[in-house]
Amino acid sequence: MGYVYEDANGMFHMANQLLGSTVNELVSIDLIDFNVNTPNDFYSFLEYLNVTDYVVICDGDRIHKFVDFLNSNYPIRFHSLNNNLELKTGHSTTLLKKNLQVLFPNKLDSYANFKKDTSPIKNELHLMLTGHYPLNIKNNLIKHLYVEKKELLSCIDNSILKNCAINAIIFYDKSDMNISSNLFLIMVNFQKEKEKIESMNLIHMDKEEILEGIKSFQDSGKVLNHQITNGIIDYSTIMNIERNNRLFYFEEGIYRDYGRKNRITTNFDEDFYVLVNFISYMKNNMITPAMAIYPMVINISALLEKKQMYMVTPFNTFFSKSFLQKHKNFNLIGLVIDDQYYLYNISINRNYKINKVFLLLLEYYLKNNMDSMELQKYIPDKHKSIKKYFYEFIERIS
Repeated sequence: MGYVYEDANGMFHMANQLLGSTVNELVSIDLIDFNVNTPNDFYSFLEYLNVTDYVVICDGDRIHKFVDFLNSNYPIRFHSLNNNLELKTGHSTTLLKKNLQVLFPNKLDSYANFKKDTSPIKNELHLMLTGHYPLNIKNNLIKHLYVEKKELLSCIDNSILKNCAINAIIFYDKSDMNISSNLFLIMVNFQKEKEKIESMNLIHMDKEEILEGIKSFQDSGKVLNHQITNGIIDYSTIMNIERNNRLFYFEEGIYRDYGRKNRITTNFDEDFYVLVNFISYMKNNMITPAMAIYPMVINISALLEKKQMYMVTPFNTFFSKSFLQKHKNFNLIGLVIDDQYYLYNISINRNYKINKVFLLLLEYYLKNNMDSMELQKYIPDKHKSIKKYFYEFIERIS
């Protein structure tokens, strides 16, 4: 049994998930993350737990399409009830409803208090247009579909839908009206989001320009963003990065990119795993750490409205000429803006003004090199005491 909140954009948020052999024996189990799991993942998870019936309790319109899709494609019986425990779609649950009313006499008041977040569509547009997805999103998990016109909605193969994130979005173009569809994915009118897209000032760049920018950043920390853009359209495809989290449906076939330069197939009926196989034969580059974070670097400079600045990360040189060759998770970066030094905490979106010595320590800290002789040469007399103050500061802001 899952308690789900459907927000204003149609995205599902799991509030609670229970499992038991009877209604009275229900106990909490791990929540399903609808942003990173597909219908296939959801079914595999329930099959592993030997689930025969799954009840979704949710007030929303999209949830019923999702339950209908699950019932049409998987052997588990799915039921959808609203918050008044009235059956909306799925199988008859007369006995189940009676038991639920005994178990939840206040009509799920605790569920009603669930925090109702609304997910930002602007961020989803940015991901879809640039192709720059977080590394923690697995490859071949389809997060976004772009459909040139509504007639192509019927061309989306069932195998594609089974491998889309449950909270995946279809952006449909060339329509001034909102359209309805039986597809369970979130439907967003691309035309009506033009203002959001324009505010991001996304630009086209060729591969040579991007490589120049990455080299400047990696060799010195210098970030050049002359157009103050938030991102580069089709960045992942231009750089031939081995990532596949979006698909584009145009009249002449399915593409990897918004710019229609990388067509996967002309056959709309192609199975999802055949598409993945086609993509694997395309020329892909292994993503380097600098290549992976460069869109974030550009985005930060745009947020600060700086055409030129410097950044200190684990993957570029600044004081130290060495940098990490393998990706690592990090939340802190250094910023040099108009001869002022800052430490920026990415996870909480907060800046701290620091001095040059702390920026120096931050670089060696990010590069796992705090005990290096090189650092000791910079601050020979106060190395230990300054390190102590630095660690205390890092602990305080983390």
